[in-house]
Amino acid sequence: VEKRIRQIELNLERWRWLPQNLGNPYILVNIAGYGLEVVENESPALTMKIVVGTAFQKTPVFSGKMTYIEMNPYWNVPHSIATEETLGKIRKNPEFFAKENMRVFTAGPNGEEVSPAAIDWSQLSENNFPYRLRQEPGPRNPLGRIKFMFPNKHSVYLHDTSDPQLFKKERRGYSHGCIRIEKPMEMAEFVMKGSKEWPIEKIKAVLKTKETTVAYLPKPIPVHILYFTAWGNGDGTVHFLEDIYRRDERLEKALQPKIKPAGAAKP
Repeated sequence: VEKRIRQIELNLERWRWLPQNLGNPYILVNIAGYGLEVVENESPALTMKIVVGTAFQKTPVFSGKMTYIEMNPYWNVPHSIATEETLGKIRKNPEFFAKENMRVFTAGPNGEEVSPAAIDWSQLSENNFPYRLRQEPGPRNPLGRIKFMFPNKHSVYLHDTSDPQLFKKERRGYSHGCIRIEKPMEMAEFVMKGSKEWPIEKIKAVLKTKETTVAYLPKPIPVHILYFTAWGNGDGTVHFLEDIYRRDERLEKALQPKIKPAGAAKP
């Protein structure tokens, strides 16, 4: 009982860090609960399962404002993934680029395209990789058909997935930090609600073209990516979750009173 009470206290401390006004509507992601809730007029308008970062590539806690969606997105493979995971697959399979619908460019945002056959992949390493890999839109793209952007320093966003089977699992820590969502079309319809330029029918039509297209929200929507291992419902029910990133432990230590060593000089 004492541990559960302390767990509630730690999560109350987290609520204390948040602004009084979360926005209306707003999107709330609970990393520890593998869940997302869209709240409008203080009531849930949409709920869904999510996939979050692994214990080694944790999804960060922060708030931002969603301003646009990107349909049929490219996936610019992060340097760490390209060198630590993709490079080995390229060496093993000469047909990798054709199979994965992926292209190679020289490093930098305006890099020129390079033929994969012209590169000696066996000579490349983490410290010697002057290329950028880009996966084209399509069924194998891990971002799926659509991503939801709230620009931030973490380069984290919500997106569809090419592997929906993961939503059937109870523990869903499989991503590199971004958040995969269970209901991308329902999310798109909600965030673009009120847009005369982008009704859901037009969004669906663009998705069929495979052309990468950006659409701006009619108004920005606050997004709060949080970490709660305990919370209460309006009926008084309290829910407890596994501390998947062991953040309760670190918060517990941070809140311990600082004891000065005996004989320490007063400031």
